[in-house]
Amino acid sequence: MSVGIRREMTSGSQASEAARQTTALSELADQDLVALMVRSDKRAYRVLVERYYRGIIGIARRMGLTTGDAEDAAQDVFVRVWLHREKWRPEGASFKTWLYRVAVNRVIDLKRKPQFVDGSDLESMPDDAMSPVEQLAQHQEFKRLRSAIKLLSEQQQIAINLFYDRELSNQEAAAIMGVSVNAMESLLKRARKRLREELKAMG
Repeated sequence: MSVGIRREMTSGSQASEAARQTTALSELADQDLVALMVRSDKRAYRVLVERYYRGIIGIARRMGLTTGDAEDAAQDVFVRVWLHREKWRPEGASFKTWLYRVAVNRVIDLKRKPQFVDGSDLESMPDDAMSPVEQLAQHQEFKRLRSAIKLLSEQQQIAINLFYDRELSNQEAAAIMGVSVNAMESLLKRARKRLREELKAMG
């Protein structure tokens, strides 16, 4: 057997083993992956990125960032996670809750910058299956709702955005905000009441 063939077989075997290990890692729970990441396991870190990257972008978009800024925010969050991995302390919170709290705080910081451009009205994607009239109506209703949400307090806006994230339970949303479930529900109640009033005023 030639040296070239042996090298190709070795390379192929290594690639298959790496793929097998990655598949095995993807089946681990967050706490197990975090334990590996803390020990500088980059494969475990990549699995966590793949697991939550889109979710963070979704939250950032609903909080008013453009798609590009939301992607930048998500990347920044995960860079910070990796750089400070050895400082991870669960303190009763799940990794997901802690990660999303970091993401929300990062978005808040970005929105408070003078040069911030609100992207919530710039990018709305009507359903392609709809007729042009239906798409226009959906787009107008979306803009109307976003305009009303902007009139809420910062805490109420965050509560509304987290509540309508279908991947988060009420308990997780409350933990991300650092409040009790009762406080979260109270925020939502006031936010919904204010939204109804603002939408009614808009006609």
